[in-house]
Amino acid sequence: PKGVSIRHRSLSNLLGAMARRLYIKASDTLMAVTTLAFDIAALEIFLPLISGARLLLASDEIIRDSYQLIAHLDAFGVDIMQATPATWRLLFNAGWSGQSGLKILCGGEALDLELAKRLMNCGEEVWNVYGPTETTIWSGALALSAEQLAPGAVPMGHPLDNTQFYVLDQQQQPVPVGVA
Repeated sequence: PKGVSIRHRSLSNLLGAMARRLYIKASDTLMAVTTLAFDIAALEIFLPLISGARLLLASDEIIRDSYQLIAHLDAFGVDIMQATPATWRLLFNAGWSGQSGLKILCGGEALDLELAKRLMNCGEEVWNVYGPTETTIWSGALALSAEQLAPGAVPMGHPLDNTQFYVLDQQQQPVPVGVA
């Protein structure tokens, strides 16, 4: 991981935006599966705490064993879990077929169409979260729907609160809305 200096208010902004988008309740449990060396761990730790929800810290042993991770998801009634596409694939490879009511956050790597479609059948919501560390973990998030995936691509989502997206051309000039 790279060292990136961020402001407390930037992290507070991200946490508030995600808490509102996910409608986190005090009865929810978020299972943290990211090593503390990565920026996403800040979201996993502080998001449930600022929302009055429960935080379940998965040990390194559990994180490394897909079967134990699945058992933890089931045993503790996890409501929210953020993981990379690679981790979600590992769960599928271990026979995981989803969990009713689970809010799935997928970030840290590009979410491909095949995995997005597969995840859509595995929980209550699937979120594509995007952003480089320099923008304080994520700068965009989108709850996916089948209609959004129909054109054959996974949309990046909308900017989080107090954040803007700019698409630039090869000369680093903004392109019009809707232009790739």
